[in-house]
Amino acid sequence: MTAVHIVPLITNRLRDHLTEQLQTIIAEDDPIRANSIVVGRFQENPTKPKVYLAIQGGDPEDPKYRDGIVTLKDFDDIGFTVPGREVGGGEFWWRRGVVQFGCYFRGKSEDDARELSYEMLGRVAQVLGNTRVSDLEDNFGEQALKLYQFANTIFESGGPNNYIWRGKVFWTCLTERSL
Repeated sequence: MTAVHIVPLITNRLRDHLTEQLQTIIAEDDPIRANSIVVGRFQENPTKPKVYLAIQGGDPEDPKYRDGIVTLKDFDDIGFTVPGREVGGGEFWWRRGVVQFGCYFRGKSEDDARELSYEMLGRVAQVLGNTRVSDLEDNFGEQALKLYQFANTIFESGGPNNYIWRGKVFWTCLTERSL
């Protein structure tokens, strides 16, 4: 099935780029090699892959985190101002989403688990910031221009000897819609 809307095109590109950078070129014995990378909800047993990523448009934990024209007032200010509409037609939109990740460590110290998890956060943020999307255009005349990662969260649970770290990296993609 071919994606015809810009959001699946973006999330599929993110999956492909994250897979290449955090799985394919990473040694299998690297403790934070991403073992599972999916578009959509992560639905596997989280202790089996050890490190997983789930890429989504929007945020399944916050329905208010939505797409919209760039001039909406309740959007996060990422330090980039764009006019909402062009004379003669066309609009600029923010398409937004998250990459959720989980790191499950058995037999590691709390300090080691924390350091590895923050390294994973850094890897995900770096790859997102370097993902090229400007060649993506959907069947409705919307073209991706630039993707930004702009916020993240990470927290610990579990213990002792079994530490679980989960986090999210928030992304937004500037797109232009032809009218």
